[in-house]
Amino acid sequence: MTTTEPSTPARAFPGPMRGPGWRRRESELAQRVAASHQAVAELLDGEVPLPALDRSRPGQTAEIVSALTWCCIERLRGCDGNPELARPLCEQVLELQQLALELHEHELSLRTRRLADTAAGLARLRTLPTSADLLDQVCKELVTRCGFGRVVLSRVEDGIWRPWMAHFVEGADIGWFSSWIDKGIPLADLPVEGQLLVERRPAVVYDTSIAEVHKPIIVDDGKSTSYVVAPVMPGDAVVGFLHADYHPADRRADDVDRDVLWAFAEGFGHIYERLVLLERLRAQRDHVRETLASTERLMDDLCDSGIDLARQADADTVVARSAVTALSADPEALSELTAREREVLELMVAGATNGGIAEQLVITEGTVKSHVKHILRKLGAVNRSQAIAQYLGIAQINND
Repeated sequence: MTTTEPSTPARAFPGPMRGPGWRRRESELAQRVAASHQAVAELLDGEVPLPALDRSRPGQTAEIVSALTWCCIERLRGCDGNPELARPLCEQVLELQQLALELHEHELSLRTRRLADTAAGLARLRTLPTSADLLDQVCKELVTRCGFGRVVLSRVEDGIWRPWMAHFVEGADIGWFSSWIDKGIPLADLPVEGQLLVERRPAVVYDTSIAEVHKPIIVDDGKSTSYVVAPVMPGDAVVGFLHADYHPADRRADDVDRDVLWAFAEGFGHIYERLVLLERLRAQRDHVRETLASTERLMDDLCDSGIDLARQADADTVVARSAVTALSADPEALSELTAREREVLELMVAGATNGGIAEQLVITEGTVKSHVKHILRKLGAVNRSQAIAQYLGIAQINND
């Protein structure tokens, strides 16, 4: 297998492990449909037009069988009770009905199995520790577990579609994708994807040759004849797309592929949202720990410094001005501050910079500066030092 990423070259992996049963069964049923198609053609001898048989669309076989059955029934109506003509037609109808039943059972079994494989793939992705690991593995997991030939993960930013990562089966051409990584393409030029951005649902393109003029790169440069696409939504917004097809095989995508990709995209979106939230919480926790450790070290340094107090301090020094501010602090001054301004002031007392306060409270640094300005005005302080001293003075008064 080959994986393509923005910053790393393609890498080779062992071939995907897939159960051979459903592929072999699907091939056997397709051969029986083709044989039935030929048998009906010989029985009708061109008297009733037959539907076309497309071997690249296994999902179409049930429709073909149904159409062949109705062709035989139409011919039976014109037999006028002739048993020699009616007998082979009735036998063919019975065989077609049995084949239709087996196709239906196979489709149900296939859908169940592939959705189970999808659940297993998502379960493995949930064990990954970071969002970066998740993004690195998501395309590979879809190819390995769900049987696609290649998968492309892209981002959506302000109506622009940006191809991002991809994973291909061994032997597939990847050169075309490397030149498209992070290239901005307006979604207005992609009718299918642009519609999904609004409707927030998956889609299957059965035949790209009859699709509209503007197509995604998996069609134009990737030479895809059929594909499925699903939006990635960690939350309510569409932040990306997953495209998948069976290239280099000539198999076309069908409704089962659409449902499989949709289930995977939904699960992937939830896992990604959870990992990003955990990473933010860890970052904030580490920041709080660092701030507390820094404050503790500062307090230890102050306690161990052996400060000598002057008997008569200079009235113009910062220490004197701060002391006067603290001793003359009005305990009611803090009541004028809003809840957010009190949070900012407490972080100021803890020694946090404007940037640190902005990151801690998840606001902009400009908003922090505005809060600091209001705090100084309400406390009647000239600078941050006086505001901090006044806060400590009020706290001391309240404690006493």
